[in-house]
Amino acid sequence: MSLTVRQTIPKKFEKFFYSLPLIEQAGFFLWPSLTAGELNEEEIKLLKLIKPSGAILFKRNMQSFSQSRYLISNLKKNCSRKNSQFKMPFIVSIDEEGGRVSRLPPPFTRGKPALEFADQNDLEGLQGQILHQVFIAKALGINCLLSPVADILSEPSNLVIGDRCFGRDAEKVTQFSSFVNKILHDENIYSCAKHFPGHGNTTTDSHKELSVSDVSLSQLKNREWIPFKKLIHDAVPFIISAHVIVPSLDEKNPATLSKIILNKYLRKELGFNGLIISDDLRMNAIAEHYKLKRKIESSITEENSVSLSEDDSFLKKASIDALNAGCDILLSCQSIVREAKIAHAIADKMKADKIFHKKMMEKAWNIFYILTLKTMKKII
Repeated sequence: MSLTVRQTIPKKFEKFFYSLPLIEQAGFFLWPSLTAGELNEEEIKLLKLIKPSGAILFKRNMQSFSQSRYLISNLKKNCSRKNSQFKMPFIVSIDEEGGRVSRLPPPFTRGKPALEFADQNDLEGLQGQILHQVFIAKALGINCLLSPVADILSEPSNLVIGDRCFGRDAEKVTQFSSFVNKILHDENIYSCAKHFPGHGNTTTDSHKELSVSDVSLSQLKNREWIPFKKLIHDAVPFIISAHVIVPSLDEKNPATLSKIILNKYLRKELGFNGLIISDDLRMNAIAEHYKLKRKIESSITEENSVSLSEDDSFLKKASIDALNAGCDILLSCQSIVREAKIAHAIADKMKADKIFHKKMMEKAWNIFYILTLKTMKKII
């Protein structure tokens, strides 16, 4: 059964949210990353100031089990909000799909990619790999695996998705992605379907450049969206948006920045009431949307050291545009030192725009509500 319709916002929560410093209010909507395997002084200062509601970690952050566990514990400690009636779990997320997209530290092995399990109809093997991921994640303090990939490989030359997805037809991808979602749900790990409205029909990589998916609305409804519909029915809590332009839906804006795609289709037509998470706003697809050309390497964050020199002036506008389009959580995957500008942009916009401020309060309630569904009766 899908997530319940958004609830009326309690006056207690409204009062609580508005009582926070604007920069902490902005922290509800940001999941930043970290520079390396330990927090530096500037990161600690900013985490305490902004108090983001979560974070996303990469290989560069996790060199060993013991180091990773200490880092995550320290991260949570510096983001905690004490003596609050409205406590919610701090989300520590990683892209852990198996195959080439794996963040867990050694000696954990990457495992097999999704497509290999699907091609072999190996649900038992997939279950074993997911449970192994979950066991390690829980031991480290990670509570969110940004999985499953619900894209359909409808374009064979698509390398950015490729073997990350579960196949070339809607039935197989639906079967395997919903299977992964159920395992994560049963293990009390937050799952996340990606990348809506579908990244499987593109020929370019949105990490590197703006991507276009030339599919019709009919094709989307009868192919790309079938796995997402099933996952929404099964109460997947998070969905990541794609930095992909779908001209049949919105000729100008990539999905992450499109009210039409996120509100009209994902929210209203497909009935998704969970949290919409932007893909990494630093990707070159978003930079190009704002007419900024950069080096390809500037947004590849698997193991590369964090760039301190790339032009990211577009991030302020992109963050506000993404929130206005319908995103609830913004991912920006280098370091909170560089991502702090996003929090300040949101805080400045809330201060200057009462309507936007009210909208952000409503988003904050939805974030709190989704993250505390199991304990809601104890809180309100």
